[in-house]
Amino acid sequence: MAVKEWEEAGWTDSEREEACRALAALIREQSQAGRLCHPEELRAYLAEKGFTGLGAGEEEERAKLLEEVRQRQEDIRSLPGPDGELRYYSLQYMSESYARLLVRREGDPLLLIAETVRESSALYPRPVPASFFTGPPFELTEEELHACLESMASREEYGDIARTTSSAGTVFLYSTRHLDHGYASFLAEWLDVGQAANP
Repeated sequence: MAVKEWEEAGWTDSEREEACRALAALIREQSQAGRLCHPEELRAYLAEKGFTGLGAGEEEERAKLLEEVRQRQEDIRSLPGPDGELRYYSLQYMSESYARLLVRREGDPLLLIAETVRESSALYPRPVPASFFTGPPFELTEEELHACLESMASREEYGDIARTTSSAGTVFLYSTRHLDHGYASFLAEWLDVGQAANP
């Protein structure tokens, strides 16, 4: 934001700098704790620290301030959330892929599972143990996971999400868009049994 705009909002250049530093520090603190920084937290933080009085276009001015934080601090990044508002994180403490997982977690759990499985099948490529979704950052209960998988099995948009079971009985999920059944089963067996037998 230009200095003139800040002056019109009643802020000095030093206040603007201080606000940017304070917001960057909050975003880093949240990232270090494994959380994304949500817009309402940033708004509350600014108010708590006395950074108010941005005038009639207060929301727009806050958005400009946050954009300036991203431009000035190379580690500060943002991703759109399910509600369309940006979530902020610091690359010092959180990878982009982990931040994307946290964003997905806020939305539909079926989409969360499907997109995570598709990404793993496409990028690595490897299937994902179904139990992966009961740990952080997902933290679904066994009952919730079972209900999600049952629901996905009956919905066309998740028709590419398939299962394979290792000889140890572990259920793995993969996407048929990126892995065929034979290769996914081979990888699941290696991940669950082969690696342990061949350290």
